[in-house]
Amino acid sequence: MNSIEINEGEQRRAFRSAMDACDFQKMLPDRLFVGPWSGFLFFQSDYVFSPDFADIMREIMDLEGAKVACLLNLDKTETVEFDGAASLFIDATMDGAAYQERLRAGGPAVGWLFDVNRYVCASDVGEWCIYCEKSNDVAVIGLREPDGRKKFELPLEHLSAKPIEDLIEGGRSPLFPFDRLVPDWREGLVDHYGLGAWDKR
Repeated sequence: MNSIEINEGEQRRAFRSAMDACDFQKMLPDRLFVGPWSGFLFFQSDYVFSPDFADIMREIMDLEGAKVACLLNLDKTETVEFDGAASLFIDATMDGAAYQERLRAGGPAVGWLFDVNRYVCASDVGEWCIYCEKSNDVAVIGLREPDGRKKFELPLEHLSAKPIEDLIEGGRSPLFPFDRLVPDWREGLVDHYGLGAWDKR
């Protein structure tokens, strides 16, 4: 039995934060985040599906005072309604083993760990949002507050999340060669998510 009860209202707020953060008719490298954002950091999508992700989420939520984060499988969600969405909720009681169990549920045929879908993750407070395209091995976290990078410094470090310019110009990360992106992707990501890009809105 969980020692901390997360009420449905908090789950609904996290779900709404995730749904309202992006225009899901678009895909990277286009600008799909909507509303006010102060900056974006990129990392490999594999981090979202690692056991450590639950711990990183708890770190982030603790720093912003959130109770729960909603991870949505966009390609398995056919409705914008809470009750019909393909969602997974991460709270203070979920550890890495439980998170992996949820991702593997149903085995290779239907388990989220095995598919190559698109995902979005946000909390009931909503100071950040992660958008992930597993098929492209790319994830991006949007931060709403100007001091977001400093506030979430440690968990962002655990995600190896960096500005797109750093990843393109600073050599390759071990699993995904950001510096070898095709020109359209390089230009699109820098234009839409680079440093200062949101000053041009």
